[in-house]
Amino acid sequence: MAIFLHHYPASLFSEKVRVLLGYFGATWQSVEIPSIMPRPLLMPLTGGYRKTPVLSIDANVYCDTKIIARALARHFDDQQLYAHGFNAHRVADWADSQLFQVTVALNFSPDAIAAMMGNLAPEEAAAFQQDRAELAKGASIVSFGPEAAAAYLRHHLEELEAAVGDGFLFGPRPSIADFSVYHCLWFVQNNPVNAPRLEPYRNVLAWMARMAAFGHGSVVDSSGEAALAAARDAAPVPPGLGAPLPQGFAPGQNVTVTPVDYGRIPVAGRLAGWDAQEVVIERDSDETGTVMVHFPSAGFEVAAA
Repeated sequence: MAIFLHHYPASLFSEKVRVLLGYFGATWQSVEIPSIMPRPLLMPLTGGYRKTPVLSIDANVYCDTKIIARALARHFDDQQLYAHGFNAHRVADWADSQLFQVTVALNFSPDAIAAMMGNLAPEEAAAFQQDRAELAKGASIVSFGPEAAAAYLRHHLEELEAAVGDGFLFGPRPSIADFSVYHCLWFVQNNPVNAPRLEPYRNVLAWMARMAAFGHGSVVDSSGEAALAAARDAAPVPPGLGAPLPQGFAPGQNVTVTPVDYGRIPVAGRLAGWDAQEVVIERDSDETGTVMVHFPSAGFEVAAA
């Protein structure tokens, strides 16, 4: 089985998965996608889902880092990533939602975004801003300004400074919470305007160094064409979800799956499985053959098509 990560270097959620792949010691195929649409070699795999990253393992496609992390834990038979249960899950969800919004508000402030786009031509910068406006259409990725975000970050960093100690958030081994918090702070650290905000927090910086030390695993440069061929040449692995489907839904029913926050683009397919953790649809295309596309149950809406 070949693992393909469809990502681009500056994507903070991609960094979460890259470090997870390093933690698992994985060998994986790197498919660098554009930071903005169109993505013609990725859309056949996902059916239109446009957030970053996407992970594919042959003919199984995973959308959203929440389900990507679970897929990798299953793939590598890891019993530790989710060992801390409810508490680690709640921290991970908080980081992927509120802390994410804080870091985006900071890094999209005028000075910070100017630093991020300093090497882009004016037309490239305009295209990026237009793409993100379309991604957020009908939703708000952030609902507060950079001053409020800076206050939020100071508050969170003070708490993290006391929490990380010499290990990780919940002990001597990292949990899903560590990876979710880390990628948000990595985003801050990689912006020259906002990176100094982390400097007073020595424990946090030491913890970030421990996370970064996992590296990215063994990376093999690959292509969208190779990922499509891998999907086309394989049969998807059924999800094996034992839970009964919610009332009103049946196996094989035509449905759409849509994010509830932003990037609200429905993905259509046949319902293959649905439990408390994930929803899986089966879909076909000439480029991929039959694939199964996996989404988290939380944060996505399933509707009859």
